[in-house]
Amino acid sequence: MRSFRFRLGVTLRVFTVLVFATLSLEPLTVAQTLSKPKTVLDYYLLLPEKYFEADNEQRVKWMLDPSRGAVVDIRNGYLYAPGDGAQTSIYVCLFKKPNGSYVIAVKSHESDTDEYTQLDFYLFKAGKFMDASSAVLPVRINEEFKYEMPRYSKEIQVRNKRGRKIYSLIWLGNRFVMNRS
Repeated sequence: MRSFRFRLGVTLRVFTVLVFATLSLEPLTVAQTLSKPKTVLDYYLLLPEKYFEADNEQRVKWMLDPSRGAVVDIRNGYLYAPGDGAQTSIYVCLFKKPNGSYVIAVKSHESDTDEYTQLDFYLFKAGKFMDASSAVLPVRINEEFKYEMPRYSKEIQVRNKRGRKIYSLIWLGNRFVMNRS
């Protein structure tokens, strides 16, 4: 019986040391704990810090609050998270590739103005966002243009500062093509 208590005591001490050692490590990020994102919400939660002034809690509770106009449309791969003066609004759209993976489009603005559009395209590989803009776009993004992210189609409308349509970017499965009609 004494041998059993001794082994139990050693086991508990080892367990306690492991728990404290684990707690003292840097906390895992969402990207490290989530094996593979599957929905537009998963990708939104993994977006790089450069898109946010809001903290993690505000990104979910405040920015995704439907009473503020937020839209999370899992089925169509579309997410709109409205911001305010400091936090820019963020749009995330998924464009499916033939192999089942996605090109992730993220539209935002500088926090103090909506005159200049930032539109980034990513692939998600090995737990990281990899820039895919040059691989999927036929033209460079012009920050002075307005890009209307699609909820129900796979066509990004591109307009000038006055709101006149210039062209569309149409998703064909592996890349976008430009349509001027």
